[in-house]
Amino acid sequence: MSNVTFIVATSLELAMDVNADVTVEAEYGATVVEGNLFTAAHHQKEGPFNPAASPAPCNNPSIPVIKMGTVLLSHLDLDSIGGALRVLESDVFAGNESFWQLAEFVDLHGVHRLGQSDAGPINTRALYAVWAWLQDHRPRPDFKEVQVVTEFISDAAEAISAILDGDEDKLAAGDKFREAEDKLNVESFMHSGFGVVVRTAPGFTNHLYVGADGSVGEAVVAYNTKFGSITVSFADGGEKASAREIVQELWGKEAGGRDGIAGSPRGTRMTSEDLTDAFNAVAVALM
Repeated sequence: MSNVTFIVATSLELAMDVNADVTVEAEYGATVVEGNLFTAAHHQKEGPFNPAASPAPCNNPSIPVIKMGTVLLSHLDLDSIGGALRVLESDVFAGNESFWQLAEFVDLHGVHRLGQSDAGPINTRALYAVWAWLQDHRPRPDFKEVQVVTEFISDAAEAISAILDGDEDKLAAGDKFREAEDKLNVESFMHSGFGVVVRTAPGFTNHLYVGADGSVGEAVVAYNTKFGSITVSFADGGEKASAREIVQELWGKEAGGRDGIAGSPRGTRMTSEDLTDAFNAVAVALM
């Protein structure tokens, strides 16, 4: 019986108060919070935790199995959840190597490049099923205090195991999720040009880099009609240009986010003119 506690800390400030035996993607900008026994991180530009030196946690067999202790995560996506399950020596890995290779590929290259992988339709269907389950069961992030997510990790292990064993109900839910994503891709599309895809919808669309013609954009500028907000994102995570710098140059320091994705000031309803300004700024940044 495992006695491992899983904790999510959404900020470096919160993470510094956690004494973790293992950390999984506890990456806060350029700072990696290391575990006493092992550190599973791979998004740094240089050093031991860059993608060339360290595999994604979900595909890293070097993560130690522990029977007691604390595991720290910064967020809950498939990659970090997979890393957490390696600590528990979960049965979701044996015989499913190609699925976890696909999960690593998507984590590194983005959902928009899923078609470039050679994972095959079975693994792709399973991936959408996991995403569908996460959409319904993943706890909301807490930005004020750490969250104990031990029960969620246990539930995720059961769900992923069922999906990889061919649970038809969960796979069918994934099919519906994929259909909804395809519909959103079409309905939210406004126009594209200069590597920028412009979208408008009442929900999040900054993961949809594929334009109406099937071409893959370098950036998405999206207007959320529900909140009146504008979000800028880059497919490369902000290596070529910084989304945060762009939105702050446009709308001041109240705007913010990360290099890979950033948005307009919270509580401020943006206009169509603001959307045009964002498109033009991103297009220039990509030149």
